[in-house]
Parts: sequence; structure tokens; C-alpha cells
Amino acid sequence: MAQLSRTDFLSLRAILAGLGLAWAAALTPMAAGAQAAPSAAPPADSRVSEQIGAFRLDGREGSRLRTINYRGQPYRPLNAFEFIHVRALGPMAGGQPVLLAVSNDFMGVGTILIAVQNDTPLARVLSPVVDVRDPDLGLAQPGRQDLLLFIAGARALVTSTAQVLWFEDRIPGQGGTPVSRLVSVAPDNRSAALLLDDEIRLSAADDGVYARLPFTSAMQSKAFRPIWDETYAIARRQRDAGKLIDQRRLYDNMRAEWINRNFRWQPSKDGWQFRGQGLTAIPVRPAR
Repeated sequence: MAQLSRTDFLSLRAILAGLGLAWAAALTPMAAGAQAAPSAAPPADSRVSEQIGAFRLDGREGSRLRTINYRGQPYRPLNAFEFIHVRALGPMAGGQPVLLAVSNDFMGVGTILIAVQNDTPLARVLSPVVDVRDPDLGLAQPGRQDLLLFIAGARALVTSTAQVLWFEDRIPGQGGTPVSRLVSVAPDNRSAALLLDDEIRLSAADDGVYARLPFTSAMQSKAFRPIWDETYAIARRQRDAGKLIDQRRLYDNMRAEWINRNFRWQPSKDGWQFRGQGLTAIPVRPAR
């Protein structure tokens, strides 16, 4: 084996030293980066809360679901504990805001009104509809923006006072339970019009049904057929756009709008009368 001269030996040592420095330089940034990289930060808390008087709504960022607490304690009205919609209605009860809330699909409650009495929140059902895609938030009665009709629940809500209205639809002495829909409320909130399959019944808050309008099935079919066709077209357009709506509820709402446009409340000595379409009210006398 040939012997290296002193000059060659020094040159080789310089080359190897240079390679060592290059490797060290290449490795140094990686090592420094490894040392400088911070440990993964824990995910930020995505919980959100909203205070409404003594009520607190809790949920997660990006989710519509909310739970309700009252004075720091979980509140589960009618056993529902998650809601897709909760808002203050405006009026106060028991020193606290009155809430309008809609449960999610799994709770099976629907739209409710929450009002505090004796420092205890109490709930009343306004609508039994349970549909997170198309919740029932009521229909503002045409000409009366302070009143919401919840036709599916046969209730009306006076938004300025949080008063819930309900009217008897059965005629005293008659058997059976009619299928009726509360479609209009008089200006004094003490009388209402209820739509049945073959007539409209007028009912007073204290005395029950007091008159009938012969709005027959044939007349309703003629009046409402275009409405059904319109709701079908609306539902189809919404479905094509990726949104599902309750066509039957839309149909009921639009029928109520039609009735309020084509009938009018008029005061009389016997209370409020509902007139329109040339129909004459037939007084109802309780059976003896």
C-alpha cells in the first residue's frame, strides 16, 4: 500500500473536516427546529354562552343546539334538554324575559313558551311540530303583527304581552271532537275563527262557539285548490335548492292568510262577527 505524503495527508484531513462541517450544518437546523418546535397546544374551548336575564344558554361554537339553565341550574321543560332556537320574546314575566324556544328532533316537544312565575320557569306548548329543518315559529296574522298563529297547535300568541290564546271548537251538546284550525283572532283577543272541513265556527273565550258560517267543503275546495298547487310548487323549488319544508303546514298557513284577506271582523251587540264571501252567520244556541 502506497504511503501518503505529508502534503496529501493534510489535504485529505482538510477534505474530511469540510465534509464533517457540512453534515453538521445540515443537521443543525433540523435539530434546532426540533428543539424550538412547541408542543401541540390544546384545542381552544369552543363552548359559547348567552345570558338572558336569569337564563343562560349554553352550546358549542358552530352548533345550533343550546341547553337552558335558570339561575345556574339545568332547566329541562317538558323533559326537553336541547333546543335549536331560543330567543327572548320581548315582554317580562316574574321579573324575567319570556322565552320562545323550539326543541330539537329528539326531544319530541315542539315550540314552547317559557315564562317565570314565583321564580320558577313554566313552559306551555304552542305547537307540537318537531322539525329542525323547518321549525314552527308561528304565522303573523295579516293586519296584526303583534299576534302569531300556531295553527298546528290551535293556539295564538300575543307577542306584546306573551298571552296564549285558545278557543273552544265544540258546540255544546254535540258529540265527537272536530278537526279545526285556529285561523283568525278578533281585535279584542276574545273571539276567534276556527276553520273546519265544512264551516267556520266563531268562538268566544268565555262562552265557546256562538256562531257558524256555512263555508262548505265545495266552497273551500274552490278557494283552496290554487293554494295547494302553489304550496306544491314552492315545496318543490325548495327541495331542488336543498331545503325541505313542511308543505302541509305551509298550506294551512296560506289558507289562514286567504281567510284573513277575504273575511273581516266586525263588532256587533252580540260580540265580534266574522263576515265575508257573502255568508251569513248562524247563531249557535247551547243545547238544553
